[in-house]
Amino acid sequence: MTLISTARSEERPAYKSSRSEEDWTALRDPSKRTDPLDALKWIPLNGDGSWYMTIGGELRERYEYSRYPVFGLGAPARNDYLLQRAYLFADVHYGPYLRTFTELASGLVTGEAAEPSPTQKDELDLLQGFGEVTLPLSEGKFSVRAGRQELSFGSSRLVSVRESPNIRRSFDGVRVSWSGQDSEHIDAFLTRPVAPQTGTFNDSNDQNQAFWGVYATANVPGIADLKADLYYFGLERKNARFAQGAADEQRQTVGTRLFGSHDAFDWNVEAAYQFGTFGTDNISAWTASTDIGYTFTDILFSPRLGLNADVISGDHDLHDQRLGTFNPLFPKLPYFSEANLAAPANLIDIQPNVTLQLSPKLELNVGWNPLWKEAEADSFYIPPLNPAKGTSGGTGRFIGQQITAAVGWQVSDHLSFNGTYVHYSPGQRIRDAGGRSGDFVSASAQWLF
Repeated sequence: MTLISTARSEERPAYKSSRSEEDWTALRDPSKRTDPLDALKWIPLNGDGSWYMTIGGELRERYEYSRYPVFGLGAPARNDYLLQRAYLFADVHYGPYLRTFTELASGLVTGEAAEPSPTQKDELDLLQGFGEVTLPLSEGKFSVRAGRQELSFGSSRLVSVRESPNIRRSFDGVRVSWSGQDSEHIDAFLTRPVAPQTGTFNDSNDQNQAFWGVYATANVPGIADLKADLYYFGLERKNARFAQGAADEQRQTVGTRLFGSHDAFDWNVEAAYQFGTFGTDNISAWTASTDIGYTFTDILFSPRLGLNADVISGDHDLHDQRLGTFNPLFPKLPYFSEANLAAPANLIDIQPNVTLQLSPKLELNVGWNPLWKEAEADSFYIPPLNPAKGTSGGTGRFIGQQITAAVGWQVSDHLSFNGTYVHYSPGQRIRDAGGRSGDFVSASAQWLF
């Protein structure tokens, strides 16, 4: 659970998850500069202020403890460490049509027993660095963005910024966007994912992968409170590994998402189908996900009763000429809980949960999440998408279960605290592969400016 402040008045901008999407031009009006740090949000670079710069960033301290991670299939068996990250960006506007955005990131780890991954330890590097041209149209605007940038679409099931680790996910490439006047938006992009490297200014894009697509969002005509996404994603990946083996992967994804809210109900339903080739074999994979809820606004703490559920295809025959395992592409991690137990592939899960608004700035969520393999023959997949040794085949689909509790406290627009506890226990199939029950704890403090 990560909170981003949206509590500011309508006259003021708000911090966003992707900082490059913030627009602070409202602070051209001195009467709206009510925060001491607003001096960093509007820095005029010429006499009339048509050229200006915004400076911002983030400091985060995050403690993590794990006992028998990934149902005991991860290593080391016990670990606790402190993650420290610092981001600093400069958003420079050269008039109304041109801007450059540069964001530096530093991620450090203290106390980890194993060698930290580059997503956790990357001393200093370029997280984002792009130029953008925007042209106004009679009905909306058109923009072209080129360089290193974050991508996040929809509910982040398939493309996200990967928030929990120190180093967020970014891509090198070009994105073309159109925004209408009534919430319509279309993105088209051609990119390669950036592969973080431990060190200083040495991150480069992954030449073994290419990622492209089109993503569109609009209101559904004639149906109030209902919006729809339609999308297509293409992925090429060299030497991809699944339980069926390793080969070059060329995968296409088409999908849709319906979402919205009405009175006390809210819903977010998504389905996608994948086709393509895996070596000489064909790909046929699919997923369906839902997140629905009802909020009792007239009861103490305004409880929201929610139900998340996923059915994500696996490979029912490892020896035929078809790969049925769904590839979640670049999903939010962690996906099901902060413990990051399972990758969203070959999986069935449900997650009934309740969220309590203990105060206007304090939120508690508690949930239970059992997990099954969708295809018994296929493996259980460890994040980001690795088949766990000894988990393919056998009898029984039950992977295990987890109980989660997460609390988020938005102290102010700038400061937030988050904490999570997860207890998980494996099913018999995972126990046979060496799995054990375990625990995960995290606590973080985040300061935005």
